Amino acid sequence: MSWIGLSPGNILQQLYLKERINFYKNKYHYKKFLEIGSGNGHISYVLLNNGYKGVGIDLNNSACLNNQKLNQKHILLGNYQVINNDFLSYPFKEKFDIIIACMVIEHIPDNELKEFLNKIKSLLSENGTAIFFVPSNMRYWNIEDEIAGHIKRYEFKDIKNICEEHKFSLAKIAALNYPISNVLFHLSNYLIKKHESNIKNLSQKEKTIYTGNRNVPFKTTFPKILNLILNPIVLYPFHILQKLFLNQLNHSLVLYFEIKNK
Repeated sequence: MSWIGLSPGNILQQLYLKERINFYKNKYHYKKFLEIGSGNGHISYVLLNNGYKGVGIDLNNSACLNNQKLNQKHILLGNYQVINNDFLSYPFKEKFDIIIACMVIEHIPDNELKEFLNKIKSLLSENGTAIFFVPSNMRYWNIEDEIAGHIKRYEFKDIKNICEEHKFSLAKIAALNYPISNVLFHLSNYLIKKHESNIKNLSQKEKTIYTGNRNVPFKTTFPKILNLILNPIVLYPFHILQKLFLNQLNHSLVLYFEIKNK
């Protein structure tokens, strides 16, 4: 189960994503996905277990090994491939109905982002969709952004600029994890300061690779006993709550958006 050991915010993101990918599967018969920055494989797991086939690519070798373990069944069936490589340099030979990048583009400087988005554009199938999760609103800039090697937190205007500059249409945008992540914001910062302050000394690239497989007690990893409350069933009311506030773009800590080729 992909939610085991995840934070409340990540579980809520998965619940929302599941609804969106099922919408595309039912309406457009999407079948194939590419996850950029697939990390430990939790997002890929959601797509694979909802009928998709795909590829996950990540720079972090240990995260790729965790991904292979989590999604071993689908790998053995030939439905999934894990690639330990750089997305920009890897020569993909196929197109994808969904390309998803969860907490990725905030690591990419502007001079590389254009190449990144152009490659996504070239790899999307006809009527395909690119899905992004990004940390949002610069006023919430905090120690986690510094640890993770973020360039910035995204505002709605940044997403509009991406669409205008690269000729994408904005199909969907939503505020996620509100208000639960806002309530837990200061606790999260405390845990990061306690366990990850030394990461600030790494280079930008090292920080980016590191984020593929973090280990912060009660932030990114949790005791098994907490699975009794940190699961989709118990947190489902918070999913309903986050859906009531999907328009809170200026207040949420996470933005979700979908773009398509014009």
